[in-house]
Amino acid sequence: MTNHRRPAAQITPAIEDAGLFKREVRDVAVALVPVFSRNTRGDLVVKGIVPPDAEIEVVFAGRRMRDVGNLVMRMKRLRAAGVRAAMTGHQAMNSIRQLRLPVNIRGTWRFRFQPDPSGWEVKSYQLIAAQWVFADQDGVTMRAGWPPVEQENPAQERARAARSRNAAIRAMQAARQQ
Repeated sequence: MTNHRRPAAQITPAIEDAGLFKREVRDVAVALVPVFSRNTRGDLVVKGIVPPDAEIEVVFAGRRMRDVGNLVMRMKRLRAAGVRAAMTGHQAMNSIRQLRLPVNIRGTWRFRFQPDPSGWEVKSYQLIAAQWVFADQDGVTMRAGWPPVEQENPAQERARAARSRNAAIRAMQAARQQ
């Protein structure tokens, strides 16, 4: 299969955000579980839980990967504390799903369809993160990420260009008549 992706040097923030944030950007309260993976594009994918106890994937993509370090470090510390608690006999910490870090994420929803073992397509949800806020180990509020670059409406841009062309033509015609 041919690769139609642009070279990384040609990707601007506007192009990146146009591909990532195709739907409405909204604020979502998520409890992140310290289970990490990477997708085929190299983005960080973290398991999350949203009310009412629904499991989702939170994707940290593109240039926002540089800002995710503090969040990853906080979740690794949470996981280490959970392992220590489980080793001392705390039964509730034996399940990693019980370890949760509350995070407020500003992002957009994306649907994903994957076949299950029987061949049926199963719909899952991904939250593409633009900005996120969480409390670090000391309780200090940490904010990271960037808001999505606002996209110009192509129809408005064409109309604006047409108006400027028409104004230039009228100006030239007026200059000739004088």
